[in-house]
Amino acid sequence: RPKSPPRPPSPPGGWPVLLHIYDVSHEEGVRKLNKWLAHKRNPFKFGGVFHAGLEVHGLEWSFGMSLSDSVPGVECSLPRQHSEHRYRQTVKLGSTRLSPEQVATMISQLIEEYPGDDYDLLRRNCCHFADDFAKRLGVRSLPGWVYRLARVGAIVDDTLQRVANRSILADDVELF
Repeated sequence: RPKSPPRPPSPPGGWPVLLHIYDVSHEEGVRKLNKWLAHKRNPFKFGGVFHAGLEVHGLEWSFGMSLSDSVPGVECSLPRQHSEHRYRQTVKLGSTRLSPEQVATMISQLIEEYPGDDYDLLRRNCCHFADDFAKRLGVRSLPGWVYRLARVGAIVDDTLQRVANRSILADDVELF
């Protein structure tokens, strides 16, 4: 039985993990809004409408909505080449010591945990996926500004839902 070739050792310090940030869609208005709210060179960023993908071992992984059971929510693309969004910038999150095989096993788990029909624009989107993936790879979390707008939107939505579901009068109050 032939031996498999030896696996190359991890580079000193591990393999880089890169967060690729995109302006959602190719719409010029989104790009302008993001430029105003979170200019690339400004150290103080308020947030924006972003798509995020995480690159490890030369592949970029992200999460998106899918209405078909046969199409998973987790997808793979070439780094900085997502077809539906405009590339903006890259942030290095650190290095992982996980091998390509270990990352492949992790991706299989993430595919099960992130089905496309579970996507939620405010509460479970590509940025939430990238942050979860980054933690599992043992690198730092996404910068808060990347999905701040979604978090604020979720808080506003929760508040509006509570107000809409609250009865103006208590159920046991008799008017006459």
